[in-house]
Amino acid sequence: MAPKLPGAVIAMMAERSHRMHHYLWHEVRNGWLSYSPEDRKRIAALGWEPPRPARRARPDGSSESILDNYSGEDFLYMHRDMIASVNARLAQVHDEVYPKVQGWQSPPPPTDKDWRVPPPYSLGDPGTDQYIQECKSKDFYSGQLTDWVKSYTDPKTLKSMSLGELGSRLEFTIHNQMHMRWSSKPSSVRPDADPATPEVIAKKWDRSTYNWLGDTYSSHVNPVFWKLHGWVDSCIDRWMQANGKSGSVPWKGTWIGPAQQSMPRMLMPGHDGGAHGHHDGMDNMLEVARVLRGTGVTCHFYDRVSVPPLPGPLEATGSRAAGR
Repeated sequence: MAPKLPGAVIAMMAERSHRMHHYLWHEVRNGWLSYSPEDRKRIAALGWEPPRPARRARPDGSSESILDNYSGEDFLYMHRDMIASVNARLAQVHDEVYPKVQGWQSPPPPTDKDWRVPPPYSLGDPGTDQYIQECKSKDFYSGQLTDWVKSYTDPKTLKSMSLGELGSRLEFTIHNQMHMRWSSKPSSVRPDADPATPEVIAKKWDRSTYNWLGDTYSSHVNPVFWKLHGWVDSCIDRWMQANGKSGSVPWKGTWIGPAQQSMPRMLMPGHDGGAHGHHDGMDNMLEVARVLRGTGVTCHFYDRVSVPPLPGPLEATGSRAAGR
């Protein structure tokens, strides 16, 4: 039986400040290169300019990952910091069944009884519905997903790339699709931004029951999030080992928000909420959210983001692990 994530952790993750931080962090680094110069200036003035954008538009209007600017390290570092935040709370809770975040040893197969894949569902958009159905299929598990796992756990493959490239590949391949594979149909979905009505995210979306894995505002409230991100985090250690490195991770990308505030300090219950206090920090994030919603640019886990093919023997054998 899968261990139950303690309610104290779910409550902490469902706090508006934690939701807003996770949402903003993902949005600004994924959408940055699509914002107008004016909106970038406004976001930068509020302290939320990402030093390394994570994706860019292609001439045909689609999107592709950026592998060579260490944005992938930001992805790995920020989520490792989130895990540290949860582990700090778990240390306070003293739950013997769930003492710390432990990721899957490998993404569970379709036959797994503890981590069943919820059935496909519709969000009303044919392209998105097809994407969700693909992620949940048995063929996806036995083909693409299995190929990715082999790639990201293979020492030779890990030795052939920087940690930043690994992080970017993980984010826009197996990570995003695992989010959608284990997502369940939500009773309702937080609406995308509308430039005509850039209101702040309504507080009804802060209820702990809103934990849809398809939304950056809610995914981290879902217990599955910590299993899949625990697996993603283990890829850092495998990369270190494959490259003969020990001790501290040689980070080059460590951006997790304004003033490099770590989530345990900024968002743990009872703390002031950051360098300027909880209320000022929250007001700042709300203002950034207003700007983002006014841009009309939205980014999702279910966006199809192109990732360049992996070099090496897996590509030569016709592996699908190259990305999409």
